[in-house]
Amino acid sequence: MAKDHFIPQSLLRRFVERDKGRNLNVLDKLSGEMFHPAVRDFGSIKDFHTLSLNMRREFPDEDLPQLEDLLNLEFEDLAAPLFERVVESSSLSALSPDDRQVIIRFVALQWVRTPGRIFNMRSGLARMSGKEEPARNLKVFGTPSTPDPLRDVGLLGIPIDAEGLANVLRRAHLALALAPGDLAVVGDNPVIALSDRELPENVYAAFLVSARGSDVFLPISPRHILYLHTDQDATTGTCGKTLPTPLELSVDAMSYLNGLQGKNAVQYVVVPRQNQITKVKADIATQQAVRFNFKRAFD
Repeated sequence: MAKDHFIPQSLLRRFVERDKGRNLNVLDKLSGEMFHPAVRDFGSIKDFHTLSLNMRREFPDEDLPQLEDLLNLEFEDLAAPLFERVVESSSLSALSPDDRQVIIRFVALQWVRTPGRIFNMRSGLARMSGKEEPARNLKVFGTPSTPDPLRDVGLLGIPIDAEGLANVLRRAHLALALAPGDLAVVGDNPVIALSDRELPENVYAAFLVSARGSDVFLPISPRHILYLHTDQDATTGTCGKTLPTPLELSVDAMSYLNGLQGKNAVQYVVVPRQNQITKVKADIATQQAVRFNFKRAFD
């Protein structure tokens, strides 16, 4: 059985607490306990990208898309060296227009591929209809050992949806935000999207990440956070600007974003330093108290 990652190992390796071994510090937000998996064992689900039994019976192996390989080749492998440069220099100044789009495609992939997106959608639908929300679970696509056309549609849609979303996000401005104290956390549902519009609690906005007036955040290390902002008057097809100079986040803004990472996570949050655990729990509990105007960086 394959262990398919929905959070790339190249990203997770930056969150290892180096002076305490080479494992991650992971908070289970349901139990409040912390555990320490190896990078290769976290952010993955067995056969997560395996198509269902019917598809594998109907088509020869050579005709079936190898989704794990496709996502690695077309999205992750292209972005990995760019992220290394960005983290080393703490700047986006060396990015070409093509490099910029590779990074945006990676952000789009991380939005559509994680089980958290499907879980949030199901939870939102349950709230809208007055039904009980589903139990928190990252295995949202069932099992490949049975016929399951919905599983196949969901999996095959990942690269298609990511490419389409990336084309819309070309209009977004791109910046790099720096976390004070190198204390940015990353959850199992790592792309955070905020909107100028106040949405009712029972609403799940499936495409909030591409909405006008949206802010989007993705931590790529404990210090570096990708930030995309789409202007209210942005036009699809136009290309946003890239800020070469990084944004220095305040401690309060960082606590707010860490709280959002924890709140958005289905179950797990990766903490770069073990002694951060009490603060992260507090950030998750209080993150709605303050809203920050991040987009002023682009004014």
